[in-house]
Amino acid sequence: MTYQPGVPTGSVPLNEDYLNLQGNFTVLNNTFLQDHSPLTGTLPPVGTAGYHTAIHLVPVSTTASNPPNNQPINGYTATTGYGQLFDAQINDGVNTDQALFYLSGGNRLIQLTRNFAPVAANNGYTFLPGGLILQWGIKTVAASTTTPLLFATNNIDFPANCFNVSVTGIRNNSGGDGIFVSTGSVSKTGFTFRNGSGSIVQAYWMAIGN
Repeated sequence: MTYQPGVPTGSVPLNEDYLNLQGNFTVLNNTFLQDHSPLTGTLPPVGTAGYHTAIHLVPVSTTASNPPNNQPINGYTATTGYGQLFDAQINDGVNTDQALFYLSGGNRLIQLTRNFAPVAANNGYTFLPGGLILQWGIKTVAASTTTPLLFATNNIDFPANCFNVSVTGIRNNSGGDGIFVSTGSVSKTGFTFRNGSGSIVQAYWMAIGN
């Protein structure tokens, strides 16, 4: 059954056109049922007739329509005074998948997700608005040594840039010197830090990039 535009025609009596009318209403109802609770409100929870059950977004653009990576994305136009939420397929250097975006009425485009699932662990990572990646971890360090840290060992490489790293030493007592990031060692794949203390046995680290 397909929707029939122009029904009722106005030239056919309704008592003859009613089957076509019923057919059109059936098509409309079946179309509405996609991602919605039925208008009858017969499914639990009661009282949710017409509510969304899911939201499917058609990508505004893809890596095929805007190759090779669809970044920056295209296929959208700002509307003054209104915000828009939409998705687009991108290759963000991690995976090729859908990413969620918000476009303000002032034409400010903000990327809300990245193409990976956050990891909540001692060594983990997550995404931040604007396409940023935040990752962190803990590493055992030997006394008075230079230690390389590779993001991909327990976390992920930054696809493009590492903007900043920080290191905090964990001491087994209050004496000794500190721990610091080695000059010029920061890259999208890792960094090196120097432990100048005999009392620092582990180090927390954090890095941000994109």
